[in-house]
Amino acid sequence: MATTGINGGFTRIIYAAFLAIATLVTAGCGDIYERADFTTLVMGKSDRDVTKNVGKPAAVDSSNPERVTWTYNSVTFNLANNNSRDSKTIVVFKRDAGGKLTAAEVKFE
Repeated sequence: MATTGINGGFTRIIYAAFLAIATLVTAGCGDIYERADFTTLVMGKSDRDVTKNVGKPAAVDSSNPERVTWTYNSVTFNLANNNSRDSKTIVVFKRDAGGKLTAAEVKFE
């Protein structure tokens, strides 16, 4: 009976350690999108809608107010290439007739 108590305690410790590690590993993970899904979520959308749909970018280049680019790091993958992750995904915004920024192009690098 003493052996069962030791094994039971050991099993609980292993289980708790596994849960702690799994929580830490997944805590830093954001959403990952297949290229087509990401494109659907952003194309033709306002900057506010893009932020709502896929989150804040890692970098913004607004040096040209008519063509603003948002760069996301490692948020998309290429289904056609063995699910390889794209290091960068760039969303290009252009101003519409009303002057609002609208996602007009997506580039995967």
